[in-house]
Amino acid sequence: MKKTKPLKSSILIAVILAFTMLAGCGSAVSTSPGKAGNEAASNSVTLKILFPGDPPRNLDAVNAAISEKLKADGLNIKLSYTFVPWDSYFNKQSLVVAAGESYDLAWSHVSKLSQSVSKNVLMPLDEILQTNGAELNKDISDFVWKAVQVNGKTYAIPRVVPSAQSDSFQIRGDLRKKYGLPEIKNSADFEKYLEAVKQNDPQMVPLVGGASGMIRELGPSNFMNGEYMNSLFYIDVNEKPLKVKNMFNSKFYEDFVNITRDWYKKGYLPKDPNLFKDVNGSFTQGKMAAMPSNILRPTEVIDALKTNFPEAELEFVQFAPNDPKYIFSSADNLLVVLATSKHPKEAVSFVNWLHSSQENYDLFTLGVKDVNYKVDGNSASYDGIPADKQYFPISWAWTDMRYHKFSKFMTPDQMDVIKNFDNGAIQTPLIGFAPDNEPVKAELAKLSAIVAEYSANGPLMNGQVDFSTVKDQFLSRLDAAGINKVLAEYQKQLDAFLAAQNKS
Repeated sequence: MKKTKPLKSSILIAVILAFTMLAGCGSAVSTSPGKAGNEAASNSVTLKILFPGDPPRNLDAVNAAISEKLKADGLNIKLSYTFVPWDSYFNKQSLVVAAGESYDLAWSHVSKLSQSVSKNVLMPLDEILQTNGAELNKDISDFVWKAVQVNGKTYAIPRVVPSAQSDSFQIRGDLRKKYGLPEIKNSADFEKYLEAVKQNDPQMVPLVGGASGMIRELGPSNFMNGEYMNSLFYIDVNEKPLKVKNMFNSKFYEDFVNITRDWYKKGYLPKDPNLFKDVNGSFTQGKMAAMPSNILRPTEVIDALKTNFPEAELEFVQFAPNDPKYIFSSADNLLVVLATSKHPKEAVSFVNWLHSSQENYDLFTLGVKDVNYKVDGNSASYDGIPADKQYFPISWAWTDMRYHKFSKFMTPDQMDVIKNFDNGAIQTPLIGFAPDNEPVKAELAKLSAIVAEYSANGPLMNGQVDFSTVKDQFLSRLDAAGINKVLAEYQKQLDAFLAAQNKS
């Protein structure tokens, strides 16, 4: 890959919260872009796309416009979507591949990459990228590609965004001002905000997602495989030599669940944690006043929030913002080609097309200009656009900072923070480290069940029990299920990974 100026991606803790209960394949909603007879006559290729969530509004009309633009650009490609509920999305990926169904393009996340590769769900893309990914190779730097490689092969196309750790919260700034509170600079300020919501707006839940936004403050130099909610281990990059350790037997994990428990007892967290499966949607609908976030999450929800509450203000809250920031992984949200794809070259060509121009990016991301959105300076506006025409796809899956039109509701100061967020961040030697689970898959199956029972989206993460009452039992069960064998295997792989990096 050609080395260019680094363009990176961030870890989305709050998004990952939505994927901790993966069971069943759920029902799917599909839309087909054209009739099979016409397609055969024109020798076009239909890419079958698998995405989580619900179809965006006006999808069929936007899809038709995309097909026309693709054809005009020499790509006779059409797109057909299947949408799957969030809580069964990754299970659905495995099921369609196991059944031999020929889905082509899908969304994934770097925390799922190694697991998906070990299950043979994904197709390696190296050769195809060389022939069909010229724009992607030119504009995505080597160290970003490194994050989506497993055993030396490239299995995904990363988005192009900041990537320094940015675990945080987002709050309703208009509510903070209504309560007469100062800007939030630390956890004490944050608790005052949560208490004010509880007292003044009892119809809202103050916070959903526990203390997840404090991960950078509780374990600032800890790599956790891109998925704190489910990871079994951590690596402190400031400890030499680097060691793989039991996350659940760490001080920062205990601090995390203790804070979450305290907030639960104070009434800041929902009594029923399953009440908010779509955290983004619930926040924009005014059902909660704060949620875990990251540097880009506010840009992804601000328009929907302002549509529902024109007076609303969105604030990104990160404690100790001047402390060192680390880059553990240079990728987060990914586009992948499933192993059973019949059109992998066309799938990569389409993503290459998407990232090749402002016009293409805008069409796939925003829809048709003046129909689905309007241009307001360097921003996208929905003033005067009927609600049923406001096209909001999962554009965070392919964000490209070179082209992205952020909302006009983002202030200049907020945009400045985003654009400069990676400045001074420390690139760690763990970029590209993705443990292979296959040697310990039997142990992991047992451990995952235990973690789901206690942590993950269980009572510890939701603040429903005191850690001290279950700690010994929890850790003992993990030991009996083989966590030390898993940690030893990961340590062996880490040592081999670091040795290989030192030789290159």
